[in-house]
This record gives sequence, structure tokens and C-alpha cells, in this order.
Amino acid sequence: MTTPRIVITAGEPSGIGPDLCVLLAQRAHPAELVVVADRDLLAQRARLLRLPLALVDYESTTPPDPQAAAH
Repeated sequence: MTTPRIVITAGEPSGIGPDLCVLLAQRAHPAELVVVADRDLLAQRARLLRLPLALVDYESTTPPDPQAAAH
């Protein structure tokens, strides 16, 4: 079975969307999650939430991998 790739937009920078994206990264998922957002904004929100976050650049030619949990 092929791993699905799901693209998520973080929405309005001053809204809850960036926080939710950081929270999504804390758990493993059977699909690859690609978040469309400003890297610095996501890193800042992760620091404010005191949560780990590893940002990986999206590469369209790479086959999707399931989302690993942040550590």
C-alpha cells in the first residue's frame, strides 16, 4: 500500500492554525503530512508551546514517508 501525502495549510498566522500544525507533528501518522506555512512562524510557535519540532524541507520527487512523532 502506498503512503498517502496530505497537504495542510496553517491558515492565518495570528490564528490557531500554526499551533495545531505543531501539535499534529507531536504524533505519528500513517500518512506524510506536508504543512504549508512560514518555517520561522512554526518554529516560534513550537518554542512558545515548549514542544519539539523538526522542520524538513518538502521535496516533491521523494516518495512519501509516514509522519514520525516529534522527539
